[in-house]
Amino acid sequence: LTFDPGQNELIVGTVCVCLQEAEWHCDEFTKGACFSRGKSEEECQNYIRVLLVNGNRLFTCGTNAFTPICTNRTLTNLTEIHDQISGMARCPYNPLHNSTALITSSGELYAATAMDFSGRDPAIYRSLGGLPPLRTAQYNSKWLNEPNFVSSYDIANFTYFFFRENAVEHDCGRTVFSRVGRVCKNDIGGRFLLEDTWTTFMKARLNCSRPGEIPFNYNELQGTFYLPELELLYGIFTTNVNSIAASAVCAFNLSAISHSFNGPFKYQENSRSAWLPYPNPNPDFQCGTIDSGTYVNLTERNLQDAQKFLLMHEVVQPVVPVPYFMEDNVRFSHVAVDVVQGKDTLFHIIYLATDYGTIRKVLSPLNQSTGSCLLEEIELFPPRKRQVIRSLLILHSRSELYVGVRDQVIKIPLKRCSYHKSREACVGARDPYCGWDMLLKKCTTLEESVRMSQWEQSISKCPVRNVTVDGGFGHWSSWSMCSHSDGGGSAGS
Repeated sequence: LTFDPGQNELIVGTVCVCLQEAEWHCDEFTKGACFSRGKSEEECQNYIRVLLVNGNRLFTCGTNAFTPICTNRTLTNLTEIHDQISGMARCPYNPLHNSTALITSSGELYAATAMDFSGRDPAIYRSLGGLPPLRTAQYNSKWLNEPNFVSSYDIANFTYFFFRENAVEHDCGRTVFSRVGRVCKNDIGGRFLLEDTWTTFMKARLNCSRPGEIPFNYNELQGTFYLPELELLYGIFTTNVNSIAASAVCAFNLSAISHSFNGPFKYQENSRSAWLPYPNPNPDFQCGTIDSGTYVNLTERNLQDAQKFLLMHEVVQPVVPVPYFMEDNVRFSHVAVDVVQGKDTLFHIIYLATDYGTIRKVLSPLNQSTGSCLLEEIELFPPRKRQVIRSLLILHSRSELYVGVRDQVIKIPLKRCSYHKSREACVGARDPYCGWDMLLKKCTTLEESVRMSQWEQSISKCPVRNVTVDGGFGHWSSWSMCSHSDGGGSAGS
């Protein structure tokens, strides 16, 4: 899913078609080649995995039966294709592989995906635009070690990538860690060394754990949501799929991420050596370049250092030591955040997609001394007909949440104050969107209220859930004999 804010439209990527509607099927030859390599009928389709709005164009890529291709289309007429290029290093071959991509304002495409049919060559790759193509080093586990890419963001001088991967620095068994990686947007690669390869790639571990004498770690990042005005990133983390199911929400300041990248590296001299801290030769590195000489226009990082020093020593810590929200026996898959103006303060509402097809609506902690509140759980489907949530997008300008599942997109209004019919229900819901208008005598949003002084809202504690609203059981009736029929017209007791 993606939005076209100019046309106020939602663009949906599906299997074999790109909705407006523009058909985009695989040709029979490509499907035949896919079958010949042992793939199934379901795998050998065209799954649209990249949808990026770029001015008046839509850049879109599909798996195309394990032969990925990309097109540039007119945003207002998706059947009008301007050019078609290879999707290698821009789109995954396998529809099940995780990937992320973005286009910068200057037209460069940054993609993190597998670059080959087998999925064994993951890379963070730049193409298109006016800068030379660059990638992470090939088949080098210290750069990327079986990563699952989650998200990417264009922020100031850097492009940031969030992913999880096997922890190369973990010496005892196989463990997955969550990472943030970054590259400089003005990186042009090395000369004689690291040619066609990033010279500014670094990565750091993200920590989201339940504190204690032995911390309980939520090691696997599943989704992120970035609030650029606050330079704040929300992340959802889970336990390993083979462990007991548990999830947590942690938030990170961009300054904490920068602090880690400005600190020492974690370096291993050889495979038999321990991982030790190493001083950062370029603290507070901001992508400065060399003005003259053999290495003119290259970044200030020494090429030998760029080849050796990739992993930061200091772990990126969240805003507060305790996760904003934790829950056992559930796995969160997607996250979206809305910033809401209440009567007295701003609130952060976190929407969490669960692995069984519902949406949790959570009030973020107001300060370090208060906890989060589960406001409600939104049931999208009947209990026996639940579907896996594949995407979750929020449109702040319209206060709407869009949920993508296998065969449909569901729109959920964020402001549903009219559901609360009494003052007690309205105020007791502790919903930052809603308050009781004492003049209109109904539950309204702040924008709908006649006068703020007459708009009642109290969010000092969590709501009481699963309570009877506007009703209750009466007194028990007295016992009496019941009659029944034996089916033959006679009755007994």
